Amino acid sequence: MTDLVLRDIDPILSERIRRVAQARGWSPDEAVLRLLEQGLFASEEEVRGGFENMEVGALSDAIAALKLLPAGKGF
Repeated sequence: MTDLVLRDIDPILSERIRRVAQARGWSPDEAVLRLLEQGLFASEEEVRGGFENMEVGALSDAIAALKLLPAGKGF
């Protein structure tokens, strides 16, 4: 497994992770991995917003293409 190093973590965030780990009986490392995975699932679901995989791919491609366009002059 790849190592992941987190630097300059907000002390409040670190304490919240510690409390979750303690409440769940997880090690700090396990807590970070599980919380990261849960957060990714939530974010992916939010991004998908009910779209099918093919639609998500098409939307991602469209967004990438729009990012390549030059900036407009504004309104």
